[in-house]
Amino acid sequence: MSNRDTVRVTIIGAAGRMGRELCRATLETEGVELAGGTVEPDAPELGADLGELCGAGRADVSATGTPPDGTEVLIEFTTPEATVGHLSHGLPHVIGTTGLSDEQLSKVEAAARAVPVVLAPNMSVGVNLLRAVVEDLSAKLEGYDVEVVEAHHRNKKDAPSGTALFLARAAAEGRGRSLENVAVYGREGVAPREPGEIGIHALRGGAVVGEHRLVFYSDGEEVEVVHRALSRRTFADGALRAARFATNAEPGLYGMADVLGA
Repeated sequence: MSNRDTVRVTIIGAAGRMGRELCRATLETEGVELAGGTVEPDAPELGADLGELCGAGRADVSATGTPPDGTEVLIEFTTPEATVGHLSHGLPHVIGTTGLSDEQLSKVEAAARAVPVVLAPNMSVGVNLLRAVVEDLSAKLEGYDVEVVEAHHRNKKDAPSGTALFLARAAAEGRGRSLENVAVYGREGVAPREPGEIGIHALRGGAVVGEHRLVFYSDGEEVEVVHRALSRRTFADGALRAARFATNAEPGLYGMADVLGA
């Protein structure tokens, strides 16, 4: 693992919206260096300068089909299928991909026995610190109804979001329950609320970066917790923080709580 001040990062899926944001953040952040960025072998961006691709000006680093030599850590926000395929590179890995199946998660866990892997549905520092707040509120507001509402841009593929599940799970754990046993996804028809349910609802539209609301209802009051991502840069900054952590961590599967020391 690297103990140098600068960590060499390769961005997987560098031509995507999040990939471009990650490239730009890497070029603008001290302590990390853009070693490379990968695109699909037949992508029109193959060979393009990554700095120009992300709007940061020429960087003299080209988009390639595979991670270049000298890469110390991979970062990706791609698809579950692609993410599993990239585990074969055998490098420290920061994964912001959501929607992984149980089988795909087991493959990530297997890879983490050989290299450090940071897996988080949301790399935002704020969201990850909020988790403990939600768990504590849920425990102390026992008997209050809990509803989770998330909103994202029209092109987001998975629903509900990984972050919504992350926070809903915190609410369930605050009451000593398993989310799988209390979650209700949307409501339709005759569906009176059962005691202990946690409702989870997804909205999709426009260019919403990400919004998550948890509302605790009683007969006498409402308590609401809200997180709004105003830019994808917040996720990129968190991912770079995770990358610095991963390069010096022992093999294992980590979350953002480990990165933040929370």
